[in-house]
Amino acid sequence: MYTVLKSTILLVLILSTGNLFAQTAENNQNIDSTINEIYDFDFNLLMINLSFTNNNIKHKNLDKNIKMPAYTADLSFYHKSGAWASVAYTDYFEADISTYETEFKLGYQYSFLNVFDADFNYTYHHFDGNLDYEGISYNHSLNASLTANSKYLSLNTDAYSLHGLTDNYFLDISLSVNIDIDALLHENDFFLFNPSIMSSFGSDDWVFEDFTPMQGKGRRRFLSNQGYQTDKFEYQSLGFYVPVIYSLNNFSISFSWFYSIPSNKLKAINWEDQSGYLVSLIYSPNF
Repeated sequence: MYTVLKSTILLVLILSTGNLFAQTAENNQNIDSTINEIYDFDFNLLMINLSFTNNNIKHKNLDKNIKMPAYTADLSFYHKSGAWASVAYTDYFEADISTYETEFKLGYQYSFLNVFDADFNYTYHHFDGNLDYEGISYNHSLNASLTANSKYLSLNTDAYSLHGLTDNYFLDISLSVNIDIDALLHENDFFLFNPSIMSSFGSDDWVFEDFTPMQGKGRRRFLSNQGYQTDKFEYQSLGFYVPVIYSLNNFSISFSWFYSIPSNKLKAINWEDQSGYLVSLIYSPNF
């Protein structure tokens, strides 16, 4: 059970990290592509996750840094068949008006050949409030990921699309190191350290979606004059993720640090390095 619990805790952590780092846009909210271990199991699992993040984000349309501290609550259920669902609510409590987002995810995960893990999921997303806190504006997302696992390394590819004001398509490729220790301080505990590096590629319609048609043309002309092409699928960022998790019985606490370096094209339009952290408390009751 603890092997499965490790995998699922990491899944919930990454899903939560994705929700809270959605504003970074070029890395996107689908950081769940870094799931390292998904195993077949013969019981159901319920998980409750409460998180806090304090991000330092360079917004795509502002020439200043803005901080986006937020609380999130996530309820997830994993069925022994491989089907799973989650619902999450995030509140940006320092916004000048009520600002929040909700997500509902429905997916299916499975393993094969004792090496590969696959996950397919759909997300319905709703954002309301101060638009400075919104990254890519979307209502629906489709995701497919495939992970190849060895004892200490995992290679993951994650393809996904976001559909809202514009349609955007992304591909993330990541390499993770898997270090876990059972019975670190107690016979029913484990420690998990899972640093990873990710290269992100994608379309760029999201860059212009908040501009008027005239402003969008001007921004495209500016990038063209700087030697960059627009309206194409290309490299967007390099990200580093360091989640650390400690679990005892049904409770887990995690800390995840994040840092992203945007492409030169994004830097040309005022994007800067992104950073943030996420602290989570996870409870998985027996039933």
